[in-house]
Order: sequence, then structure tokens, then C-alpha cells
Amino acid sequence: MTETDNNAGKSGKARPAADEKAIRKQTIERAKRIQAARKTEAAAKKAADEKKALKLKKEEAKKPVVGSAKKTANVSVNPVPEKTEEKIIKQEKAMIAEEKKEPEFVDFAITARKYKTLLTNKYKNRKFWVNPSPYEIQSYIPGTIIEVFVKEGRVVKEGDPLLILESMKMQNRIDMPFTAKIKKINVKAGERIPKDFLMIELMPEK
Repeated sequence: MTETDNNAGKSGKARPAADEKAIRKQTIERAKRIQAARKTEAAAKKAADEKKALKLKKEEAKKPVVGSAKKTANVSVNPVPEKTEEKIIKQEKAMIAEEKKEPEFVDFAITARKYKTLLTNKYKNRKFWVNPSPYEIQSYIPGTIIEVFVKEGRVVKEGDPLLILESMKMQNRIDMPFTAKIKKINVKAGERIPKDFLMIELMPEK
């Protein structure tokens, strides 16, 4: 049984297809009118808000700002020194030249194959490794010198204490690595030193 038959059973008469089409068309037109009215209302509201904001902005611009005027009057514009200006221009030119420079590829080999790669600025500006000298006693951590036990020109035997370096509330005793003569002492008690600081220089005992 179709929908028309059901309607016919309820009302006793079948609704023509033309009436159904007209009702559907009216419903669609009504929905379009409601949607258009909502759009018009939203546009009008937006225009009113913009007009209100513009009005407030104009009113604020008309108000005299006493504090800022005083500050502006007292501020003196200092000219940029010529040396600083030249330095800035040089830096800008160097940056432009760096950007225009073609990428420099570096060769490297893995087993029997050869490749090309680009090096980053971090890698280029890295701190190069230097083979540590056994005659240089450096600080392996930053800290404060608490006490120095030796003097310049003295021969110190292997295992004897050289100084005490305090770091992170811990006192670290630095001992003599081998028997040698103290050439120079670059630290004193109470001095704060960074990491890899040359504290004591040694020389052969003879």
C-alpha cells in the first residue's frame, strides 16, 4: 500500500500530486525568505557594531593625552654613532652575501661509496678538540677555589694535593697526576672559575 493509499484511507480522498508539489515549493520559498531575513539582520548588526567602534575610536582620538605629550617633549632623539651605523651596514651586507652564496658541498665516504653533504653553521662554528697537555691542570667543572696547597717553583710528588675546588656544595680535591715542578699558578683562594679553566701549569722537575 502506498502513501497515497494511506492518506486516502484516512481522509477518504487521495491528494493530487500537483498539490504536494505546490506545498513543497511553498515550504522551500518560506525557508529561503527566513534565511535571507537572517542574513540581512546579521549584516545590519555587523554594520552597527562597526559604526559604534569607529565612533568610540574618534572620541578617544579627540581626547588630549597630557602624560604622553610631556614624555614626548622630554625625550631627546640621539643620533646613531657613525661607527655603529657602519657596523650594522657591514653586517647586513655580510648576511646578504651569505644568502646569495651557493651551497658548499663537502665530500665524505662510507665504506666504498662517496657522498656529498652540506655542513650546518653550528658544525662550522664548533669548538675544535685539542689534545690535552699532561702539563696543564684544568678545571673539569665550574666552581670556587677553596684552598691552594702548592707554590710556584716547588716540586710536587705524584698523588699530593694541589688544591680544593668546590662545586655544587661538594669539595673536590685535585691531586698531582705525576711528579713534576709547578711552573705557574693561575688561581687563588676564593676565586670563581669556569669549566676548562687552566688552573696550574707544570713542567718537568729537571
